[in-house]
Amino acid sequence: MGTPRPKLPDVTRLIRAAGGVVFRNTAKGNLRVLVAHRPRYDDWSLPKGKADTGETPEQTAIREVLEETGYHCRIVAPLGATRYRVSGGVKEVSWYAMKPLPDSPGFKKNNETDAIKWLSRRKAVALLDYDHEQNLVQETDLKKLAQTGTLRLLRHTTAGDRSKWKGSDLQRPLTRKGRRQAETIARALEHAGIERIVSSPYDRCLQTAEPISTLTGARIEISDALAEEGDLDAAYALVDAMVGTNAVVCSHGDLIPALINRMMWAGLSLSSRFYCSKGSIWEIDVDGGKFTTGHYVPPPEV
Repeated sequence: MGTPRPKLPDVTRLIRAAGGVVFRNTAKGNLRVLVAHRPRYDDWSLPKGKADTGETPEQTAIREVLEETGYHCRIVAPLGATRYRVSGGVKEVSWYAMKPLPDSPGFKKNNETDAIKWLSRRKAVALLDYDHEQNLVQETDLKKLAQTGTLRLLRHTTAGDRSKWKGSDLQRPLTRKGRRQAETIARALEHAGIERIVSSPYDRCLQTAEPISTLTGARIEISDALAEEGDLDAAYALVDAMVGTNAVVCSHGDLIPALINRMMWAGLSLSSRFYCSKGSIWEIDVDGGKFTTGHYVPPPEV
């Protein structure tokens, strides 16, 4: 008798995929979750799909959600992974909480999805066909994640000399250098998942914000609370109400330091010494509605 061959291990093919628990707030502040109908399977599920070669799970999730639902999203937080058997192996789906961005083209029927619905958490769970997706929606703290994001306090870029400007200071424009700075900042923020842009009504702030609006699709909202020598209480109330969004707030060298000081009373810590040069940004991380850490980004060199 020959020596028996060793038993080979059971090798199961791992199929990598990624998807999203896509959510948004209604005008009244109610959370809604996106579910998609797939005609191929006649099921209701969360948007997801297989990874392309070389993709990270985050890239797969963003691409698949966009392809299936028409919503370009930012990732708010990772939600772990689920595994289940499918024909040909085991599928591992990496999940992310995601919020739609302003440049989303919107839903159109496609080969994979013929309908979507925005539902309350309870109704989404009732409609979803798979236990692991029902559990994901039930167990994810969407209320907390809806208050998680980054506020970018942007001081307008270089403007003309105040002493030499003869017109209203409201209309004092950016210099050529200031416009180059604004364009450079916009390119740096193009893929930062910007959802809102709120600006002082001064021309130099609006001109700083315009390139960001062009590249991100977020429209510019104007607020007198962000004007030079503006009302700090009103400005803080505005910023506090934006918690949970990835937003750019464009204002002036007197108001931004005052806002940061007020945020520090509320628990914000700064990762560096305080500066506020023209064209600089303070990136304020917000986690679950609380200001956590502020990071200084100096003006671009142009």
